[in-house]
Amino acid sequence: MTEAEAQKAMGSAAAVVKLICGVGNNAAWLVALEAHDHAKKHYRYFQSIKGGSVRGEFKRAFNTFKDYEHGLKHAAKNRMFCLTDMSEDVRRKYGNISDAEYYGFWKGIGGPAYHSTRPMITSLWNKYRISLVKHNIRDAEHLAWVMVAQAAIDLAVNMYESAMQECMTGYKLPRHLLDEVFGQFSLKKVSKAWFRAMMALEPATEPIKLDSTEEKNIDMGLRQLMEAWLNPELLYSSTSETVQEYDDIFATKGFQKKVLREIAEVKAETLANLNE
Repeated sequence: MTEAEAQKAMGSAAAVVKLICGVGNNAAWLVALEAHDHAKKHYRYFQSIKGGSVRGEFKRAFNTFKDYEHGLKHAAKNRMFCLTDMSEDVRRKYGNISDAEYYGFWKGIGGPAYHSTRPMITSLWNKYRISLVKHNIRDAEHLAWVMVAQAAIDLAVNMYESAMQECMTGYKLPRHLLDEVFGQFSLKKVSKAWFRAMMALEPATEPIKLDSTEEKNIDMGLRQLMEAWLNPELLYSSTSETVQEYDDIFATKGFQKKVLREIAEVKAETLANLNE
C-alpha cells in the first residue's frame, strides 16, 4: 500500500468510525443520562460506602465520560474534530463555527438513534425489571434502568470493535494502527466506571443467577438493540436527521443539501451491497 493509498484508507476509516461511534457512543450516553435520573431515586443512592459514597461513584463515571469527551475535543494528535485539519474542499461546507460546535453536531447523531429505538430500550428495561423483581431485589424499577445503561455503554464498546473489524477487512489497515488513531472513541473506561457505580448502588446485582428463560429474553433484547444501532438504515438516517437539525453549521443551504445528497448516495450504495 502506497502512502497515498494509506492516507485515503485512513480517511475512509475515519468516516466509518465517526459514523458508527457517533450513533453508538452518543445514544448510549443518552440512556445513561436517563438512567442516572432513576438511580437518584434508588434507596441507596445517597448512602455512604467503603471508600466514599454511591453518589460519588456515579460522579466518577460522569467524570470519566467528560475525560473521554475532552480527549476527543482537545486531542494533540489524530484530531477528529479540528476544523483547521480539514481539506479546503471539506471545510468550505461549514460556516463560521468552532471546533466545539462541530463536535456538538457529531454528538447530536445519537439523538435520532436513541429516540427511534426507545421502544427496544424500554423493552430491555422491562426484562431486567422482571428479573430483578423475581429475585427479590429492592427498587427494581430504578435499578433496571442503571443496568440498561450498562448494557447500552457495553453495546457502544462493541460497536467500536465492529468499526475496527470493518476497517481491517474493508481497508486492509492493521489493528494496532487503527487503535492508535481511533482508540480515543472507545467507551471501555466509561463502561468500567459505570459498572463500579452500579455495583455500589446495588451489590446484590452481580451474584444474580439468571434462569434459561431470563437469560434468553435479556440476550434477545440486547441483540435486537445492537442490530438496530448497527443497521445502515438507522446509521445514515440518524446522520441525515442531524444534518437537517443542525442547519446553522453549514455555510449555505446549498452545502447542507449537498451533504444530504451525499449521505443518501452512500446509504443507497451500502444497502445495495448488503442485498447483493
